[in-house]
Amino acid sequence: MSVWSDCNAKQAEFGIAKCNFDQESKPHRLNLDVGDAVIILKETTHWYYGYRQKAKEIRGIFPKSYIHLCEYNIVNGEYCIQRTDIVEEITKVLLEWGSIAKDYFLTTNPSFPKIRRKMNELNNNRAALISGNLPLDEVRKVKLLATNQIDTGNKLLGLDMVVRDESGDILDTNAICTTELYEQHMHAVQRIDKANRLSSERGTTRTPNKYSHNILLHVNAFVCKFQEDSDLLFTLFDGETHKPISENYVVKWSRTGIARDTDQIDNNRVLFTDLSKSDLAIAKMYLVCYAIRIGSMEFKDSAESKRTSMSIANSMLNASSRKASQLSVSSSGSSSSNGEYIIRRPFGVACKDLTPFINKSDDFRGNIDLPFIMCEKETLDGTLRKLIANKDIGKIDSKMAVTIEVLRGDIKQIKEEFPRLMHTNVPVARKMGFPEVILPGDVRNDLYLTICSGEFARIAKTSEKNVEVSVCVANEQGYLMPGVLSIGAGHQPIDEYKSVVYYHDDKPKWQETFKIHVPIEDFKQCHLRFVLKHRSSNEQKDRTEKPFGLAYVRLMQANGTTITQGQHILAVYKIDHKKYDKTVANCYLELPATVAELQGAKPSIGGLTLLPKDQLSIGVNLCSTKLTQSVSLLGLLNWSAHKETLEQSLNALSTVPGEEVVKFLQDILDALFNILVENDHPEKYDQLVFMSIIHLIETVSDLKYQHFLSVLDVYINESFSFTLAYTKLMDVLQKNISEAISPKEKSADGNDLEESPEVRRLYKTTRYLHYVMKFVIRSRVLYAEMNCNTDYMDFATRLQELLRMFIDMIGCPSNLLKSEGALLKNLHIIATDLMQVFEHVRLSISIVEILEKFPPRRLTQSKMGCIKDFVETKLFTLPKCRAILLPVFCKHIKDHLESKEEGDSKTDIWQQEKNLSKAAKVLGQKKSQLHTCDTTANKKIAECINIMNNILKLLFRSDVGSTHNDIRDIMIILFRTVMKAAHALDRDTGLVGKFFAIMLGILQRMDAQHYEYFVKDLHQSGELKHFVIEILLVFEELVSPHQKAVFPRDWMDMIMHQNTVILGALKHLTVVITDYFLCPFEKQIWSNFFQCSIAFLVQSPLQLNDFNDNKRQIVFARYRDIRKDTAMEIRKMWFQLGQHKPKFVPQLVEPILEMSMIPEKELRQETIPIFFDMMQCEYYSSRLEHESYGDTKFNNAHHKGNFSDFKTAMIEKLDILIGAGKGDAEYKHLFETIMLERCAAHNTLNVDGTAFVQMVTRLMDKLLEYRFIIQDESKENRMACTFSLLQFYSEVDLKEMYIRYVNKLCALHMEFENYTEAAFTLKLHTELLRWTDTELSHQLRSYRHNNCRTHRQLKEALYFEIMEYFDKGKQWECAIDMCRVLARQYEEEIFDYLKLAELLNRMALFYEKIIKELRHNSEYFRVCFYGRGFPRFLQNRVYIFRGKEYERHSDFCARMLVQHPQAELMQTLEAPGDDITNSDGQYIQVNKVEPIMGQAFNKFNDKIINNEIVKYFTANNVQKFQFSRPFRDSTNGGDRDDVRNLWLERTELRISYPLPGILRWFPVVETNTFKISPLERAVEIMKDTNRDIRQLVILHKSDETLHINPLSMKLNGIVDPAVMGGFAKYEEAFLTDDYLEQNPDDKELVEELKELIANQIPLLDLAIQLHRLRAPDSLKALQEHLERCFADMQQHVEQRYGRKSCDLKIERDSVVMRRPNSFLPSLFDGSNNRHSETSMGSSDSGLSKSTFLPRPQTNSIKNPFSGLSFNTRPSLGHSPSIKSNKSKDKTPSKRRTKDGKVKEREAHSLSSSQWYTPPLSTITSTPEKEINTSIASLASTSNSSLSGPKTPDPHVLTEELTPKRPLRSEMEKERRLSRPASIATPTASIKNFPDTRSLSESSNRNSVETTDSTSEEDIRPPPLPAKARDSTDFTSLSQNMDWTPNGYAMLSTISNTSSMSTTSTLTKTSITNTTYEYLETTNFSLVGAIDGNKPRPPTPPPKPSRHSKHIP
Repeated sequence: MSVWSDCNAKQAEFGIAKCNFDQESKPHRLNLDVGDAVIILKETTHWYYGYRQKAKEIRGIFPKSYIHLCEYNIVNGEYCIQRTDIVEEITKVLLEWGSIAKDYFLTTNPSFPKIRRKMNELNNNRAALISGNLPLDEVRKVKLLATNQIDTGNKLLGLDMVVRDESGDILDTNAICTTELYEQHMHAVQRIDKANRLSSERGTTRTPNKYSHNILLHVNAFVCKFQEDSDLLFTLFDGETHKPISENYVVKWSRTGIARDTDQIDNNRVLFTDLSKSDLAIAKMYLVCYAIRIGSMEFKDSAESKRTSMSIANSMLNASSRKASQLSVSSSGSSSSNGEYIIRRPFGVACKDLTPFINKSDDFRGNIDLPFIMCEKETLDGTLRKLIANKDIGKIDSKMAVTIEVLRGDIKQIKEEFPRLMHTNVPVARKMGFPEVILPGDVRNDLYLTICSGEFARIAKTSEKNVEVSVCVANEQGYLMPGVLSIGAGHQPIDEYKSVVYYHDDKPKWQETFKIHVPIEDFKQCHLRFVLKHRSSNEQKDRTEKPFGLAYVRLMQANGTTITQGQHILAVYKIDHKKYDKTVANCYLELPATVAELQGAKPSIGGLTLLPKDQLSIGVNLCSTKLTQSVSLLGLLNWSAHKETLEQSLNALSTVPGEEVVKFLQDILDALFNILVENDHPEKYDQLVFMSIIHLIETVSDLKYQHFLSVLDVYINESFSFTLAYTKLMDVLQKNISEAISPKEKSADGNDLEESPEVRRLYKTTRYLHYVMKFVIRSRVLYAEMNCNTDYMDFATRLQELLRMFIDMIGCPSNLLKSEGALLKNLHIIATDLMQVFEHVRLSISIVEILEKFPPRRLTQSKMGCIKDFVETKLFTLPKCRAILLPVFCKHIKDHLESKEEGDSKTDIWQQEKNLSKAAKVLGQKKSQLHTCDTTANKKIAECINIMNNILKLLFRSDVGSTHNDIRDIMIILFRTVMKAAHALDRDTGLVGKFFAIMLGILQRMDAQHYEYFVKDLHQSGELKHFVIEILLVFEELVSPHQKAVFPRDWMDMIMHQNTVILGALKHLTVVITDYFLCPFEKQIWSNFFQCSIAFLVQSPLQLNDFNDNKRQIVFARYRDIRKDTAMEIRKMWFQLGQHKPKFVPQLVEPILEMSMIPEKELRQETIPIFFDMMQCEYYSSRLEHESYGDTKFNNAHHKGNFSDFKTAMIEKLDILIGAGKGDAEYKHLFETIMLERCAAHNTLNVDGTAFVQMVTRLMDKLLEYRFIIQDESKENRMACTFSLLQFYSEVDLKEMYIRYVNKLCALHMEFENYTEAAFTLKLHTELLRWTDTELSHQLRSYRHNNCRTHRQLKEALYFEIMEYFDKGKQWECAIDMCRVLARQYEEEIFDYLKLAELLNRMALFYEKIIKELRHNSEYFRVCFYGRGFPRFLQNRVYIFRGKEYERHSDFCARMLVQHPQAELMQTLEAPGDDITNSDGQYIQVNKVEPIMGQAFNKFNDKIINNEIVKYFTANNVQKFQFSRPFRDSTNGGDRDDVRNLWLERTELRISYPLPGILRWFPVVETNTFKISPLERAVEIMKDTNRDIRQLVILHKSDETLHINPLSMKLNGIVDPAVMGGFAKYEEAFLTDDYLEQNPDDKELVEELKELIANQIPLLDLAIQLHRLRAPDSLKALQEHLERCFADMQQHVEQRYGRKSCDLKIERDSVVMRRPNSFLPSLFDGSNNRHSETSMGSSDSGLSKSTFLPRPQTNSIKNPFSGLSFNTRPSLGHSPSIKSNKSKDKTPSKRRTKDGKVKEREAHSLSSSQWYTPPLSTITSTPEKEINTSIASLASTSNSSLSGPKTPDPHVLTEELTPKRPLRSEMEKERRLSRPASIATPTASIKNFPDTRSLSESSNRNSVETTDSTSEEDIRPPPLPAKARDSTDFTSLSQNMDWTPNGYAMLSTISNTSSMSTTSTLTKTSITNTTYEYLETTNFSLVGAIDGNKPRPPTPPPKPSRHSKHIP
């Protein structure tokens, strides 16, 4: 059994899952994913028990092997892996960047690839750091690289910048002062910019020693065919001068391809050091490798060669250990010590230009290949030249692979920072010259000898020699100096150097360099000896060869100097071995060494004879810090031996080259001070020595040698030892000053002798005075240490006198400006050094005296530079000294800032910056690219900033003592000047940030005592008020979003630090304001305080809720949420106001409202009560101006009694702030709760206050909804919210806000080209204006017409704009009404007939457009929005939408779904249940509705009017709509398909305002649903049919040119209803005795139906007669068929219902009214089809019919149903027929219910006015033009005229019509007109929208696509035969007009309800009526050939809508 134990060990309590663990099926298991953090509570041998960190409630067991244990920390109760700071930072950065990168990816941001790359690099760096495998230097490098990536990535993403130190660690911003924080931000900006510019730069910010550069070389491989061992000599080479730069590095390479030296295997590295900047800057620096073969003269492939190769190597290694006492010139010298045959032969050369690699970056590391070519007949040097010149190289098959790395710094620094590189003893190859800086410890005595070339004449040989030169160093006795020669680094020192041997070359050019290192003490006695020998290619012969020549040269010349630099040609002496005395080794030293010394002689001695034709050329390069080649310098150094020439040597020092001076600086100084102290003639030599010292300092200070200043400093501090020198130096110094300031003689012209020797000497002295004083002070310190400082007072007195002389020099009237300036420049250095030997306070006083001695405008720049330098001295860190110096410094800074010297004014800086900014904008350049003169003002501002910056940085340190008094001095003297300067500076200048940082730095250090002292000082001077106003204004502008930010927005630390400082200052200022400005009260100061503090509170950098989690945690941890503290200060100050509160209402409403909207609950709870206090203040304030708020408390009669100002301001500002994104639903709820509680507890404000709060809450609801919707893609939603706010502001009577939203709504309409709605919207503004010349108030002004100043001007301008919009929207009737109003003004008010004439012309144009231009009536749609997923104002609401022009049902549905992409379109019209209405989804229900015309249409009764006039009123200015749904009721028994069971459910809707209006939709406010019985429906259909026949007759009587087609098809469908059955079905269903017995209440309807059938016969008779007259011969067969069928019908009807007569007559001579053919298309306009008919009695389904055949579908002739579409407008049921109700009273109409009962239904009385308009006097609609119907629809009409909509226009009557029967009584009319209207419903298929051309096979009463459809059972009965009586009244106009081709309509009685036709889908039964098909075909053929050859009028194309996707 396992035993569970608690985990006590820290490392066993936290871990990370390293593998997935999923055993959910087993009990107690804890599922883990890779990376899950787990907390371990218990453990057994193999299991842990614990929980996941992200799901603490679930606990279980998991295997130990799946967990990686980690060390951890607990932070805020959470377990965190213990990681380094940089790893933790990278982790957080990756998380933060990850979320942003996802957004970038989704939005295809172009920065995504860069961020992804940076994230990958950071992840790799993080893995490397976590691994723990990196050495320290690599860790530092990776860390810096990672921080660079973080910083550049943050910059790219716009995140906050991180401030770091040089090592990459994040700075603690609380540990540094403000000015230093600003500097760190500036450094970070520069660092990031540099990293962005150099993306390939290595991630390091190390600051190395700039004087030393190094190249680390690692030899990796040498790819070549080796046959013998080789020496590889690497060196750096100058390609321009063709000289080596550095020593050689030797790699002993074996023929096997590896190093011969075992220590060099895998460690072939060398460090080339001492390289200067100039070395790296040369045009071509090459890495060169010379390969020298070690072996025989020629290559040997024999076994012997292989056998001896290793012995050769051993001999070379042992060469350095030979200790021969004398050089042998015998034959034994031809071989090595062990007898091996060794010759150094040229092999090849490799080189590579390093310049591109060196210049890549500060630190470069990379692998490079060196191409290698072999020497053929050339020398090594010649081969190198050929390789560099890249000439005749041929193919390069061999190469060397090396790695180079550029390192900065000296050797010590490199070893410390790169221990991995220097962990072994890496050889060092020094430069063959001095580095830029020669440090004191760097003792060097190297002589580099180059064997250049030789010329050797032939003696006894017929061929050239194979010359080998052997070089050694010998002393005067001729003995060899062992181990003083070096081939190069990596090789042991040798005794003798042997040159390369060139085969058969008498003039070899070696150019071989090696180093000679002889001890200094032996240098004078040594010389170089050169032995020349011929090397034979035969080994045996070579062994017998003896040297043939000898040459030598001495290292030291006779004058004591070393051998001179440069080339020397040596004389060569022949060795006669027979005569040569071997015992006298140095006999040749008596011979001339060089050719120049021969002077034509031919010397010889002891077997050595001059070879006059032979010579040897060598080059010498001496690098010695102890030996010189200057005679003058040598004479000075040896002055003690030649005192007689001392003066000459001192004077000659100025002629010594600077290079020699700096090399022997210490020795020269020692000599000079020895002369100064020890000479016996001080008056003669002291001045000379002093000026020599000055010259020495001047030389070292020169720009070329300024690097040696460090050597001079080291000498003074460590090597200088002359204790008595200070007295003489001070004496000479005083003498020079006194001589220069003494009165001068005048020149002949009276001018001062300004450039006298004394003045020049003084200038030199003061220029380098600081070093002179260093020598003085060091000497005194050494003297005091030696003598226990016994004579300090004497020294102090002498020093005080010297300082007094400085003061006198400044006060001297002589023009010593240069000397004074030099003194100021060096004074701080002198003072710092004097601290060692002089009292600090006295020194400070002397410094102040010197500075104060300068006149005000003399050397101002130098004086400020001196102050700047003093601030950085140690003296300034001492509190007592600082107390003396700081006030003086501050005074000078203030004077400098406020001075106007040299023609500059203080405004010049910002004025210049402004001009510069303007120029940059004009030129399109950056300001930094423009060259301007640096004015004095700019310089002095920058100087002052630097000084103050340094002062504040120093005072922030903890090691400078107390700074309280210092801050007080700065505050008193400088603060206001700094604040004013910062405020006055242009934000574009680069100085403004520094100035504000200084101002904030001063405020940061000020405490309560400082403020108290400062305020008292200002109060006494009367400047306190101005100061408070100024500082509040500065604070406000500093945080204001309307001002350009002082600090960039990504400087988070700087901005938050600024806010912390400002908050502290505001807390102190609240005390000041309360104490000094409450009594007496200063409103301006209090107002400024509130504005400043609230602006500070609401600034974006403080809104933590807008930050991401990472930034929020950082800000809160470092700075807290300072908003709460600020809010408490504001609240406290508000209640401090007391009786002065009303003065700030409503002024403070907006700022406090904005403050209260900050999403912080505690802050809101503290600030919202201020609003209630404001309400009280205004309510109780006095109505009288002279009374104060306090007085009204005792006189209630004077109370204002309302808070209207507060209310208005609150509403206006709420709109602004919530629109700007402030506030939320939580704020609204909190505001309502708090304010209602306060109002409820207040007796007086209970009612008014509560009402106000409720109103404001309602406004916030609307505004929040508006803010949410305004960015919505749905324009309807945006407009609806705007309209809602428009209503609200109308209710509360806020005209300014009302007009603002009027303009917003108008702009929205214009954006979507809703011109009609835009016009109606603008009319709202005009209703607020009067036709007077009263000046406009601010609230009524319009930004559209800023030039309008009076009511009349603005109203007139708006009228013209509205007319323009109405014109664009084709609402010319509305435009005419506007014209009428304007015309009345022009005609009757202002009598401007010219304007009237122009207006009437415009009005006439509108009338003409009504008749001539084509327009289309828009369709209307009912849209229901179900579900909680919609915005609140749409949820479960019903709207009527006005469609776009030519927009069909399918297009409208598609548009709705585009606007609501998450919505689902419902397929039925059934009301949804709670599961849908209360769901979170979105459901849309759409169906077409028909408008019900208003009362305005009655004016057209009994008039013959152009159809273009009448058509407009059918679909405009409508407020009621209807739609119907068929259903079958079989409860009464009988066949379900019986026509008696076919009912309609009709729904009438009333909307809130008529359409069109200011929106394209309005909500439904009233819905009434009732049923239409089958009998009522039959009556409606018969009425429509009779009216259609009558209108067709009138049309054809009026115009003989009309096509006969429509009449033919209509007649054929009625008299021969082969398919639908005609009215015969009605007879069978309703005109029976059984029906009357069952339904006695329907008797009147039955009688009416009979009468309608009877009345149809005379109408048909007239129509057939007219058809006979008009029909062509081709239709005679049809005519005969019609007559036969009609005869049977007439007989049947007259027998049953009697004969009726008709008032219409056919007169052949009647006058026909005509109109142009351009109006023919209106005959077939689908928008006019307000009637539909359905034939009864056929098994075929009812189909949509049309009256015209469009050309595109003529191919569907045979099958008349093939092209039928239920989406086309003329389809069945689209347009209901509406009858006129003449009843003027409101008697309820009776409607028969489903169960046969009659229910009362009140007639709707429609209002013609809207809430926002007066009673309507204009027509408000935009008609639209529809396209023609399809051929199939037309074809179907020919078979059943009752089943399709009728479209023809009525004829215009040519005679007066009189009724044939008496008019009915009013009661009878009322009874008849109160019967149910006809049944019709819109039909459209949306199953497969957009337009589907297929027929639905099913009929569903609940289906949207068949809302009014019926199947074959929904057919109508045939018309009844006419009775023998007069016809009904034809003088009333039907609402749904049929239009004539000539554009006129015959109007009949208007009905308030519209009969709605039904449609049905086709059954599967095919149509087999051959007669029907024949007639259809015949009719189609006739349509195509109407009027013979007369062309068919073109069909006008539909006007496309901008937002319509499909136009059918």
